[in-house]
Amino acid sequence: GMLLKEVEDVGATLAWYPELVDGSTLVALGTKEVSGSGGFDDFGASMEIHKMDLSDGVVRSKAAGVGKKSASRFMALSWSSLSGKNEALPLGLIAGGMSDGAVDVWDPAKIVAGHPQAQLSRVKKHTGAVNGVEFNPHASSAHLVASGGADCEVFITALERPEAPQVFAPAPPPSAAKHTAEVTKVAWNSQVSHILATASQNGSCVVWDLRQKRPWCELRDASRDSVSDVCWNPAEGLHVATSSGDDSANPVVRLWDLRASTTMPLGTLRGHTQGILSMSWCPDDTSLLVSCGRDNRTLVWDLFETRPAYELADEGDAAGPSSAGAPLDDKRAAADVFSPGHHHKGGPAFGGGSRGRRYQVAWA
Repeated sequence: GMLLKEVEDVGATLAWYPELVDGSTLVALGTKEVSGSGGFDDFGASMEIHKMDLSDGVVRSKAAGVGKKSASRFMALSWSSLSGKNEALPLGLIAGGMSDGAVDVWDPAKIVAGHPQAQLSRVKKHTGAVNGVEFNPHASSAHLVASGGADCEVFITALERPEAPQVFAPAPPPSAAKHTAEVTKVAWNSQVSHILATASQNGSCVVWDLRQKRPWCELRDASRDSVSDVCWNPAEGLHVATSSGDDSANPVVRLWDLRASTTMPLGTLRGHTQGILSMSWCPDDTSLLVSCGRDNRTLVWDLFETRPAYELADEGDAAGPSSAGAPLDDKRAAADVFSPGHHHKGGPAFGGGSRGRRYQVAWA
């Protein structure tokens, strides 16, 4: 593994732009914390867009554009190209899940151009922090953004007109279906545009069918550990992974085949010793999944062997096989972009935080 880019002194959540722009990769960072800041106050945060040429050999990345400081911190971030269907939005839209319960909608082209009014709307529907936010990856539904919050609610916001958002629930009344604990993450199905998975802190992961307006199934963690993340196989719409976020004796990634069972996972990935914070399934090679945890380990899993094939070291030096990886103990905050090897088009990026911990992983 080789460190390609680093944004220093920022603890951030991040989102890739889905396409190359002039040969460069765009990434948005929404600050969760600034290195060295003390105290308990919510001093707000800023959005940065970085334009990265991952082959130029320059590690340090500078922002190509910075949005106006927002009143609250970013909990989650998602970026849609809108499949290039909206000429007025050449770089699509960015949605931020905020600590005060809002979903903020930005025009990234305006951020890059230095426009003072880059924020298009602020959707105030959640009454608690918005922990998960994700744009629908399908061209026909690219204007839909799902959000899940600390208020146990899941909402879908339609942004055909970003300045006039329309909000609806995945299972509106008379359905009484909803989470009974804090929602941690949301994930749209990779193959079917109207299927959404949402994870929660009491061990439940609900798969919603927006066309039927009801839950399609529920995956339950037998030990009721918090489900910290959920992601779909990029090539197979009935394969899904969930991760346990509790510092129990058993922080694992569970692999599910929804055709076979919604009560028994198909496989279990064991290697983390403390709660898993984030994971991401590789779109270019679906035998690979990357996860990071509170044990300061970042593991790349071989899903055929159900074992860690690789551990990413802190500075981007290859740690080799998982047994050779060392605990991460760097005290800086940073957001890093790595290349796992020459045979992959894009590497994973990590939203960093203080004490060298990686809070988020996301393949390009």
